[in-house]
Amino acid sequence: MVNSKITDRKMKNGLSIIVLIARILLGGILIYASINKIVDPGGFARAIDNYHLIPFGLENSMAVVLPWVELIVGICLIFGIFIDGAAFLVIVMMVIFIVAIAFAILSGYNIECGCGLKPGELVGVRKLIEDLTYLILAWMILKCSNHRFEIYPKRFE
Repeated sequence: MVNSKITDRKMKNGLSIIVLIARILLGGILIYASINKIVDPGGFARAIDNYHLIPFGLENSMAVVLPWVELIVGICLIFGIFIDGAAFLVIVMMVIFIVAIAFAILSGYNIECGCGLKPGELVGVRKLIEDLTYLILAWMILKCSNHRFEIYPKRFE
């Protein structure tokens, strides 16, 4: 009985360390991806427009707001602020990105993804797998009940 409690505690500690690494990785990726979009919102607006998914004119608003959301969510993940909310927003963003990329692939568009990670990267299956990986990491972060280095914990006991 005592050994099973120790094993459970070690597994929870190991999982919380994995989740911490996932938070830092995902937060860093979001921060890095947001920088070029914040610096060049016009270029990001053109990248959004290339998908032909949103009404004309709305791409400008998205190009201004979305990079700041990515930056703030990335900071929250790294510093342990509202982790559940940040992870939920990452899930929502990744679902939208996956749908947009899938639409572009199915429509035959040969366009840059506009993700901000690698300039000139085209939409494709590799990008879908990458975003799906980020989605899984965010889901894992959201489902973990024991966050390390969390400033605003989701449960007060």
